[in-house]
Amino acid sequence: MASPRTALRVARESGIATVTLDRPRVLNALDQAQRLALTETFVALAADPQVRVIVLAGAGRAFCAGQDQGESAAMSAQAASARIDAYLALYDAMRRADKPVIAQIQGYAAGAGLQLALLCDIRIAASTAKLGMTEFNIGSAAITGSFLLRLVAGEAAMRRMVLYSDFVPAEEALRLTLVQEVVAPEALAARAAELAATMAARPVSGVRLTKAWWREMSQEDFDLCARRARAAHAENYAGGHLTEGAERFLQRSSKSSAG
Repeated sequence: MASPRTALRVARESGIATVTLDRPRVLNALDQAQRLALTETFVALAADPQVRVIVLAGAGRAFCAGQDQGESAAMSAQAASARIDAYLALYDAMRRADKPVIAQIQGYAAGAGLQLALLCDIRIAASTAKLGMTEFNIGSAAITGSFLLRLVAGEAAMRRMVLYSDFVPAEEALRLTLVQEVVAPEALAARAAELAATMAARPVSGVRLTKAWWREMSQEDFDLCARRARAAHAENYAGGHLTEGAERFLQRSSKSSAG
């Protein structure tokens, strides 16, 4: 069952932990409670010797639509700073998981939601999925979009995604190497489970040592990104751009719902 506070479900079976974001009414947009719950969950699963693979999924029509803009519109400067630290703590917890992490992506994966997927080792998308680094649409700096640079097909692809601030369909995401596989929507969960079972059967030590090396290779970039994100979001908030963008987003969403 999902907790009303965290809207997060965790199921464990045969060495596989499936973590499901469970706020389908808001397309699993991330709020403070869910960020904290995800961080605590990844720390706990990383430390659990019975868990060999982690699958990250979203309930309903989306993987994760990104940051909850209702939270953004109501933030104080202190809360804005704390939120950056909370995201960085979550991202660090995901990076420190010494076991394979698979993103099971359906519907939208946007902004912070896409960043969650990028922090996974394997990304499997439904053919109907849409992925986007959409921060500019709400006036936010796209500092952590630099995660894209190590993954997509070159810097030009990274700049295209950030500057266009739109969505790419699953097949284009495959071409850009944002995802490793695209499958029919009805086959998504089964394919993620199949891969997870294969990985869970492998000896733990080699996986652990390899993932530790991958983390070490990218640690300097992650630390630089963290410092720049703190500074940029503080400046962005002070200028009012973040809250204004969030308010416009909520107004558009309200009109769309009313229509």
